[in-house]
Amino acid sequence: MIEAPDLGTCKVLIVDDQEPNRRLLGSLVEAMGIERIEYAVDGVDGLAKIESFRPDLVLLDIMMPNMDGFTMCRELRTRPEWRDLPVLVNTALSEPSERVECFKAGATDMVTKPINGPEVLARVRIHLERRLLIQSLSAYHERVAQELALAARMQSEILPKPQRLEALGEACGLRLESYYAPSSELGGDFWELLDLGPDRLGVLLVDFSGHGVGAALNAFRLHALIGRMPPGRDQAPSEWLRVLNGALKGLLGPGQFATAIYLVFDTASDEIRYASAAAPAPLLLDARGQAALLDSSGFFLGIIAGVDYEDRKVAFPRGSSLFLYSDALLESPDTGGRPLGEADLVDFVGPELTGADPVLPGLVKRIEGRFPPPLPDDLTLVRIARP
Repeated sequence: MIEAPDLGTCKVLIVDDQEPNRRLLGSLVEAMGIERIEYAVDGVDGLAKIESFRPDLVLLDIMMPNMDGFTMCRELRTRPEWRDLPVLVNTALSEPSERVECFKAGATDMVTKPINGPEVLARVRIHLERRLLIQSLSAYHERVAQELALAARMQSEILPKPQRLEALGEACGLRLESYYAPSSELGGDFWELLDLGPDRLGVLLVDFSGHGVGAALNAFRLHALIGRMPPGRDQAPSEWLRVLNGALKGLLGPGQFATAIYLVFDTASDEIRYASAAAPAPLLLDARGQAALLDSSGFFLGIIAGVDYEDRKVAFPRGSSLFLYSDALLESPDTGGRPLGEADLVDFVGPELTGADPVLPGLVKRIEGRFPPPLPDDLTLVRIARP
């Protein structure tokens, strides 16, 4: 059961030019256990008191000298900070058109004079409780937003940095570039570079089901797993995917899984050895600029233990490049509501990949032009070229 908010912390401003009315309303509010009460004698005084006293509720008379309640309420609503401040009007106006005018001016609610004590108390309580609940909800949202921002920064920290791409690429005679954009504050895409010693570089790209907090937690889990069980230099890609699958099977919840591809670039033998777990098909450009999609069939990670994965091999001589991507590129609807799909991928991506380095900035602009952001899923792009 949700407990009612404590109204003792609230502040109430009473704006009325008649002292008896101010005293009566003040006594009613005090009877509710509210001790922080301030008074104003007209609209000008009321606006000043709002800025200095910062109330949670205003009890406002309409007919006052200097500045009436209509004008004060209109002026109050022009100030962004006070647009949601509850204003309970006390008025002797009884004509429907006059009452409508009160709400047009920005009043939240209304009670009629002569003052009915129980009605005033009930309406004050309702608006103060609502005010406190909204403030609590806003504070919660702000805290969640801060925590999500921190988690997003942490997630970006576990992805390879440009300096690492450059250093490992130079050591193996490769050029690497990447792009990552989560569909929300957090995402389920993850990729990693694995230093396998001279002339060899491992690249892992994983896409966990879903996105948001749950998918991001799985990405953190995988990052930790890799730290504990990195691949060996001579370990077959299929064997390492088998190890990761067994570990993830015990970590992922029901209905959760991942697609993945692990590739070993061997510049000494001019080839790529790789194994896939239902990942999107990599796009290979040979030295002549001819593009082809590689076979990336395989079973998802994290569903069934003991799955065997297949090792595949493809030539990767100088002048070749490989493009990896998450399935957001294939499945996001374009401006006409149609996804790209593998059939059109080569024609859409190929022209950008044959340009001068770096190529991903131009490709990202082309993607944003065809698929209006935000995308419905996380997007990761990785290009590995061998000049």
